[in-house]
Order: sequence, then C-alpha cells, then structure tokens
Amino acid sequence: MVDKDKSIITQVAAKIAAELATSDKDVNTAIVAFADAFDAVTELLMKSIYSGESTMLVTEEQQVAAVMQTFPQATQVQAFNGSLQVAGKQHGDLPDWLIDACKRDGITKVYDNRDGLSANPKRPWFKAVDDKEKAYWPPRGN
Repeated sequence: MVDKDKSIITQVAAKIAAELATSDKDVNTAIVAFADAFDAVTELLMKSIYSGESTMLVTEEQQVAAVMQTFPQATQVQAFNGSLQVAGKQHGDLPDWLIDACKRDGITKVYDNRDGLSANPKRPWFKAVDDKEKAYWPPRGN
C-alpha cells in the first residue's frame, strides 16, 4: 500500500501529465501521451523528493485510475486478453468464440452490436472496426 504522501505525489503527477497531454488528439493518442507524461513526471517527482528511493512506487491500479479520472471517455475502449478491444459501449463479456475468430482473422477492435439484436436479430453481434467486411455471429447451435 502506498502511503498518503506518495498518493498525493501521484495525484499531482497525474494532474501535470493531464495538462501536458493536449486534448485536441483522439482518445487513444491522448491516453498514450498522458501515460508517457505521467511516467516521466512521477519518476521526476519521486526522485527529487525521495532521492535514491525506488521510483517504482506507483502501482498499475493507480496508473489506470489516473487515466480513467483524466480521460473519462477512455471507458469506451476496453482491452480484453491484451489483443481484442471493444470500440464504443460493450454489452457484456466477450465470448470465447469471438476472441478466437478475431485472433484468426487478425482483428484487434470490434463494435459490440448485441444491444440492437431485439430490434434486428439478423444483424451481426460484432463488427470489425477497421475491416468493414468482417462481421461475427455466434456459431450455429450456441
């Protein structure tokens, strides 16, 4: 657990990084810019304050919390299994058959269309973001 002082330093680093990451970029680019700035600012602050102590004092959970607080729209892009992302809103857990199919096809980001199935049950459950011709339905019998 990080002590209160280090938690405050982490919050200050997140605020500084947010100011360094300009908002005129798309969400993914802004998040990368924020993460880079956050790491650099945190390292600099921790080194200058604790001179010589390990700078690996910020946990991954704290980094994620700082990103989510700074970029609330980042909740719209969620990573799964480190390789498949959902663009827009996600409607439940991703099925294994989808993850397998996307790996097979080289697809890394999909739209989750399951919210509209009651209005149009024939529409694909998932659609690839970058490859407009790739659509995914559950395997027959599921």
